[in-house]
Amino acid sequence: MIKAVLFDLDDTLVNHDLAIRKAAGILFDSVMPSSEHERKVFIERWISMNREWYKQFYAQKVTFQESGRGKLRDAFSTYGYKFSVTDTDAMLSQYWECYLSQCRLFDDVSECFARLRDYKVGVVTNGQQTQQIEKLKRCGIFSCIDVVVTAEAAGFAKPAPQIFLQACTELGIQVDESVYIGDNLELDAIAARNVGLVGVWLNRLHDDLKNYSLDLQRIKRINILTELGVIINTLEEQ
Repeated sequence: MIKAVLFDLDDTLVNHDLAIRKAAGILFDSVMPSSEHERKVFIERWISMNREWYKQFYAQKVTFQESGRGKLRDAFSTYGYKFSVTDTDAMLSQYWECYLSQCRLFDDVSECFARLRDYKVGVVTNGQQTQQIEKLKRCGIFSCIDVVVTAEAAGFAKPAPQIFLQACTELGIQVDESVYIGDNLELDAIAARNVGLVGVWLNRLHDDLKNYSLDLQRIKRINILTELGVIINTLEEQ
């Protein structure tokens, strides 16, 4: 029997990709207004640096602030810019506020949550604790969520099984009583399935499965969150 539904946050519930692109563009313009082409190049570089520095943060090699400093330094180094720690922290503060202000729920989230009133709801995210909680509050769904487990607070990042197990423990359920939905096939759906949860891949971008050489046994697939109800109903009937 399914008792809880767990979600990834970024690019599952909240359009992180759009928010980071808008915030990175504004950051670039604040330092060196230039051509549209250079702006686009910087945004892609920023996203790449964000991914690499977050890996170090997940691995607990650097603090969240240090990861931000490294990201900013690396992103602007190709243009010959160097910033003091004070200036870097001020720029990061402005950037993070801008990023949070750009975060929006996907259109299918409200309807999906409305159908989950009989279930416990949780979020398991590799993001930083304070930022992810603030994101949920600003997007208006924090009150709908029973448990939020972040990699920073848990000390483990997906795909580590411990982060999923902690969420189930906090909800007071067994792993096989929970469904986990996320946009990343490997870090979300497969990792959750490997722990014993029902793994659901939210394929918003309609990626071709031929691009993946992974074990997809027992992985459920949906393209929008409103399709989740069908999967839960099927599981309940089994």
